[in-house]
Amino acid sequence: MRKTLLSTLLSRMDRWPEAENTETQFKVKDLDSAIRELKRTIQPPWTLVKGSLKVFPGVLEYPVASGHDELAYLDKDNVESYSDAARFYNTSIKQFYEMVNATRNLISEIWDQGTKMLGVNYKEGGLSSQKLNSAETASEYTGSGDAGTPVVDTVLFKKGSASMRVPITLSASTATIKNTFTSFVDSKYKSKFHFKWIYLDAVPTSITLRFQVSDTVYLETTGIATQFSGAALKADQWNLVAHNLDEATEVGTISTASIWASEKIILIGAATGNYYIDESNLREWTLLDYWYYSRFFVALIGSSVPDQEFFFNSVEVYSTDSELVGDDEWADVIMYDALLITINEQENDKIYLEIKKRRETAWTKLEEKYPDMVPLITTKRWRFNNNPI
Repeated sequence: MRKTLLSTLLSRMDRWPEAENTETQFKVKDLDSAIRELKRTIQPPWTLVKGSLKVFPGVLEYPVASGHDELAYLDKDNVESYSDAARFYNTSIKQFYEMVNATRNLISEIWDQGTKMLGVNYKEGGLSSQKLNSAETASEYTGSGDAGTPVVDTVLFKKGSASMRVPITLSASTATIKNTFTSFVDSKYKSKFHFKWIYLDAVPTSITLRFQVSDTVYLETTGIATQFSGAALKADQWNLVAHNLDEATEVGTISTASIWASEKIILIGAATGNYYIDESNLREWTLLDYWYYSRFFVALIGSSVPDQEFFFNSVEVYSTDSELVGDDEWADVIMYDALLITINEQENDKIYLEIKKRRETAWTKLEEKYPDMVPLITTKRWRFNNNPI
C-alpha cells in the first residue's frame, strides 16, 4: 500500500513561494479540505475494504461496519458464475421499503437520526426462521422484579394480531419478562441468532436477552444498548433486539441435545410505564461478501492501514509523520487541490492558473486509471394515464 508522508506533501507545496509563506497548520487544513472535496467526487479503490455480513430471513435492517463510508458491493461469497450471483438491486430508501422490485434482492443505505444502516432484502430461500412465541397467550408469560403481570393487548402490536402489555414500576431497576414456548432440540443453535421485538415506553439503561433450557441453564447476552440494526434503542417505537448464540455467555451445561423451552428479556433501569413484547424468532444466517469504501484516508505513525479520516484529528491535532494512503496520482490531486485553496487566498492569478493546469492533468490521469465504483441508486416510476387500477 503506497503512502505519502504529510511532511513530504508540505515540502512539495513549499516549492511555491506563496505556499511557503503560509503557516503550516493552514496548509494542513487545506489538504484536509482537498480530501473532503475529492470524497464528494470519487471513491478511490485503495479505500475498498472487504468485510462480511450475516443476513437473516425476515430481517431488513443491518449495522454497517465501523469504517463504512459508502457501499460498494454486496453478494454471495461463493459466486463462480453470473447465475450464482445475488444481483442486488440498489435502490432508494422509499422504494426499498415499498419493495417495488418484488422479484429482486434489494439493498439500500438507510439513515435514522444520524445512524447509517444497510437495508438488505435477501429473497433467496433456504434459511430457516423459527417462530418461538407469537406473544398472544398471557398464560405463557410472567413478570418479576419491576415487571408486573403481562396481559394480552390487541391494540398495539408488531406482528400477528396482539402483543403482551407489561406494566413496569421502577423500584429495583431490574424488570424480567419470561415466556415459554413449545420445547425443541436444535443441534445447530450456535449458528443462529435469537431475535425479539419490544416496544419501549422509555429507553432503559440496557437490555439482557436469555435463550433458555431452564432458569438455571441458558445462553445470555447482557448490556444490549442498541437495536440489531445498530440504531439506538427508541422510546415509543418497536425495537428489534437480538444476540448471537455462538457468542452468548453459557450458564450451566448446554449441549446439542439440550431441550430449549423458554426465553427471558430483562430491562435494566426501565422507567415506570407500559412496555410491550411481541414475536420472537430463532434465525439462521448466510454470510455475504460486504465490500465498502472506508472513510479513513490517513494512516497514523506505526499503522499499516488507514485509521483516521483527515490529517487533523478530532481534537484538532496533526502529526507530520502521518501518511496519506493511496497512489501517487491521488497524492498529486490532493496536493494541487490544496495548493489552489492556499494560493487563491494569496490572490496570485499567474501562479494560481499554473497550478490549476497541473491539477486538471492530475485529475484526468486519476479518473482514467481509477473509475468510481459506487453503485448508482436505481428507482422505478409508472404512468397510470389517470387510471391507477
